[in-house]
Amino acid sequence: MKINTLERCKTLLGTFVEIELKGAVDDDELIALSNSLFDEIERIHNLFSFHSELSEISALNRQALDLANRAEDDEKPLTLTVSEDLNKVLSLALQLNQFTRGLYDITVAPSLILNEQLPNHLALTLVNRHCTLSLGNSCHITCKDGEVTITKPLCIDLGGIAKGYAVDCALKKVPEHIFCRINAGGDLAINQWKNEEVAVKYNKRGSALRTVKMQNRALATSGNYLRDKKSAFVNPLTGKHIKFKGSMSVFSADVMLSDALTKAMILSSRAQRRQLAKYYNAQAIKINRLGFVKLYY
Repeated sequence: MKINTLERCKTLLGTFVEIELKGAVDDDELIALSNSLFDEIERIHNLFSFHSELSEISALNRQALDLANRAEDDEKPLTLTVSEDLNKVLSLALQLNQFTRGLYDITVAPSLILNEQLPNHLALTLVNRHCTLSLGNSCHITCKDGEVTITKPLCIDLGGIAKGYAVDCALKKVPEHIFCRINAGGDLAINQWKNEEVAVKYNKRGSALRTVKMQNRALATSGNYLRDKKSAFVNPLTGKHIKFKGSMSVFSADVMLSDALTKAMILSSRAQRRQLAKYYNAQAIKINRLGFVKLYY
């Protein structure tokens, strides 16, 4: 039977999600599989979307922020049972927060709201970055066996790490005999990745691309090149937005991990980047705005 190819694109996770499938199967099977993959990505989107007031993460944030309304002598923490998906994502995020000594933190949502990069449907009162620093951070969260404990008012945005997790979940549904490439706005997974090449963007110019070989099945790239003024990267320790020119790309076994590591490495020193790459068995590529490459293994 001949090799059939299917390419589809949908808007999910706040970006364009592109799926490419190839295999010695008929078109109907490829279409059915693509529908299944998009359904799985949409399921994760509905769980973790900060923009949706109905998502699990929004429900958690409302209860976490409500800690500010408790009586002064009430020091009882908030304890919640969360989904298996949220447990997995939070567990990795909190582990990475500890490893980076706070440089990677999923509680920077208030800073992004203040910078008008996230909606303020939770009605947070934010005048300046000092207001954001008065809220809790990842140190005030524990997550174990599907139970989350929060000890201080805070607000979580899973953003890119949730996008990466959605791609990972979708890729697990693909049979081994079918080639699959999923790209969700820079979060990329290829099941048959060996000898595959990808183009990594490092500048807003259309020609600003570097072709590299895949080093693992997952690749995530982060950069500010599509933002004219407002940086998407926040130092959680100071609340300040970080200027970063170029791009940071990370290869690893999982897109969720790769996406999280791009943010951690952007905020880290060169020595810390090497430590992160070694500890998580990842490979990183930093490309500056002129196209010069620096590797971290």
